[in-house]
This record gives sequence, C-alpha cells and structure tokens, in this order.
Amino acid sequence: MKVAPRVTLVVIAYGQPDLLEALLDSIADHTPEAHEILVVDNASPDDTYERAARHRTQPRLIKANRNLGYGGGANLGVRASNSDVVIIMNSDLEVTEGWLSPLLRPIETNSAVIAAPLYVDETDKVVESGASLTADGHVHRAQMASTGLAPVDHVSAACWAVKRTWFQRMGGFDPSYGLGYFEDVDLCAVAAANKEVVVVVNESRVVHRTGASFSSTAVQRLSHRNHARAETRWYWMRRGTQENPWPGETAICHGRVAVIGHHPKVVSQLRSRNISVAVLDKAIDLSHRPNRDDVVVAESELSTVAALAPRAEITTPEDLENALRRAGIAPSSTPPRPRFSSIATTRSRRW
Repeated sequence: MKVAPRVTLVVIAYGQPDLLEALLDSIADHTPEAHEILVVDNASPDDTYERAARHRTQPRLIKANRNLGYGGGANLGVRASNSDVVIIMNSDLEVTEGWLSPLLRPIETNSAVIAAPLYVDETDKVVESGASLTADGHVHRAQMASTGLAPVDHVSAACWAVKRTWFQRMGGFDPSYGLGYFEDVDLCAVAAANKEVVVVVNESRVVHRTGASFSSTAVQRLSHRNHARAETRWYWMRRGTQENPWPGETAICHGRVAVIGHHPKVVSQLRSRNISVAVLDKAIDLSHRPNRDDVVVAESELSTVAALAPRAEITTPEDLENALRRAGIAPSSTPPRPRFSSIATTRSRRW
C-alpha cells in the first residue's frame, strides 16, 4: 500500500524555466523530509514543462490548457495533491536549509490555518515578514525579523503551508482575481472572518525574487483592479462597528491618530472624518509604531506615551479637537486625493 507523503509541494509555473529549475534544485538539496513535488504548468509558451519533466527531482506534472493565473493554478494543484498538508509555491523561490519542518509545524498542530516563511533576498536580507491590512484595503508590509510564530493580517502566498481540507472547504483562491494579486489578501480575510490564524514562521527562510512573475505595468494594472475587488468585498469586516471597531488603519487620510484603550465613539468619529485610526490596548504598543502617529489619545501611562511617541500631540478624548488643530490636521468628510498611482507605491512610500 502506497503511503501518502507528509507534504505536497505544489509549484505554479508560467515560463521562466531557469527559475523553476533553480527552485527544484534547492528543494532537492535542502528538503530531506518526505515530500512529493507537483508542478502545475500554466500553459507556458516555452519549454518549461519539458524541462521540469527531465529534472532530477522527478516531479509530478499537470499542464493546464490555458494560463489559470497563480490562484487558479494553485487550486488545480491542491485538488490533485496526495497529502493532508500542502505548500503552495511560486516558481521564483529558492528554499534554504531547514526550511520545511518549522513551516509545517503550526499547520500540523492546528496552531494556524496558513503559515508562511520569512521571505529573504539573495543576501539573506528580510524582504517580507507579514503585513497589516488597513481599513481601506491597503497592504502594508513589515520587514522586521523576529522569532517564533508571528500572527499577521496577511502574508504573500508565494509560499504558503495549508491544510488541504481547509483550503478546499474555504473554496481555495477566488478565480475572479484573474492572473494574480490580492487573491492571497482575500483568502487571509476569509481566515480572519472565521477567527482563524495566519502566521509567519521566523525559523523558516525562503529566497523570493520579488516581481519576477509580472512586469511592472502588469503589477499596476492587476493591483488597481484587484485591490478594488478585495476592498469592496471585505469592507464590512475592516470597518467593524462602533461598539467593536476594527483596529486597522487607513492609508489615504488627513492624518493618523493612535487611540489607547476602549473609546469606540472617538474612533468612529475620527474615521467618519477620514482620519486613520489605530486602536491599541496599552501604551507599550506604540513601540511598534515608530514616529507614525500625529496624535495619541490616552488617559494614563502618559510618560510612556511621551517616550514612545515623541513627535505626536498627546491628548485626552475631551481635548481631541484642540490636539488635531495643534497637529495641523483638518478633518473632513471628503477624503484626500490619492497621492500615488499604484498600490505598490502606497506600500513603499506612505508607510
């Protein structure tokens, strides 16, 4: 009786056979754990399929009859996998020594429904370690390595470990996102809506050649279209309610305010006037927001607030209007004009 592998590595490829071969070589060199490799060729216009078939790892191959996009290719591969745990992988990766077992652990122990590694460049510099989603649907990447498991709102699906049954029960990646971009944001939002956990595993590192899959023009076009789709779909969750405001922020705004403690009416009023709001439990949480806020609303721990937010106006809820004026913020029911032409620019410059 054939025993199912511990994990299926589902690699989605479209052209660029050199990158695919580099990934397969790295898997062969750094993956002693029992696994199978399944390559989904998205109707590549070159010899990607043939070169994969000749590779020493002897991957199982599926050739799509058209380019299904990253999400569609992943859905096809997961359906064809033979293991309980699946790792969905872009072909522009290279794995490193010791990458796999730490990545599988949170999925096998049901600590998370999605686990991703730290993404690094060729010099081992961290290029992505998860991201936060703001209330208007923008993605803001963190680039700070830490240790252990780091819960995040979102992390790129370039390398995701998931339970096959969970992925299929959630419907996989939504094919309406087309060739790519924001299908991973969408599925992370599905997890959040179900109160499930997405983590970055800091003990697992994978080299990611970011941007190798699309041209810059295609990135802008896909990002604009799919951001609007994801923002509209998940607006209800990110806005929350007055009694239980969602703690996310807004990228395009008149100013930024951190509110420490439970002040739902203050939060609601600020957001209605197009001010970005971060809801924090304690003053120490400001340590993760270096010089980000224009105003901090707090009723206690004022010395800690002053030390961690030295450039911000510090105020009580009662004196908020005066603090906004001192900070040069002019609240308005009309949002400011976007300063940037693409979501990628917003990620890199605004935050």
